[in-house]
Amino acid sequence: MSLRLGGLLLAMLLPGACATRPAPIIVHGPPVDYGPPGDARNPPQGPFQPNAYLRLCAGMGVSNSPPTDSERWILDYKPVIMVGQVVLVTAPANDVCLASGFGLRAGRPHQGIDLTSQPPGTIYAAAPGRVIEARNSSGYGLQVLLDHGHGVYTRYAHLDSFDPGVHLGGSIGFGQPLGLMGATGNAEGAHLHYEVLTGNYDTPSASKGLTPHDPFAFPAYDFVGY
Repeated sequence: MSLRLGGLLLAMLLPGACATRPAPIIVHGPPVDYGPPGDARNPPQGPFQPNAYLRLCAGMGVSNSPPTDSERWILDYKPVIMVGQVVLVTAPANDVCLASGFGLRAGRPHQGIDLTSQPPGTIYAAAPGRVIEARNSSGYGLQVLLDHGHGVYTRYAHLDSFDPGVHLGGSIGFGQPLGLMGATGNAEGAHLHYEVLTGNYDTPSASKGLTPHDPFAFPAYDFVGY
């Protein structure tokens, strides 16, 4: 079930396989039960289609960015990735630029990537999942945490507002809107802070016990192989 991101879309985005793939990150956990086709637990796919390319934001020095070309486009960018057994999009919003990468930033770890656009745009679910957090957090501001099964989670932070379709405990389909990019929490301007996480949420630490990963480090989803 976690592979349903639209085969035609992926075929168009990824006509060739990535030439060099990093070693896979192994994650474990039960799948999310979406129910049979047509079941209320089986959420429909949303309108989102990821952009095939991503570049650094103009006028910003992004010290922790992945390699780029002379025009600041990210090299070997993979718009759709495999995280264990789950297919995710790397940037769950359209027409955005990268304001911060994953890793050390000003001497402190940055556990996700920051994406921004003008005007601030809609944020979408990076894969089918279940909403396990939709709340205001002091640092993240308005944030959504999705459980995609198999020990894979994504976090969407600093939202300006939640989409009416976001309900705690509810299922959500790939590409369904989660809310609008904002500046809630510890944010200096409107942007999305996006995290790819793995581990076991059902511990006293909850999402704080999950392991963050660099979305750019995962292999591309190989449509031909499925």
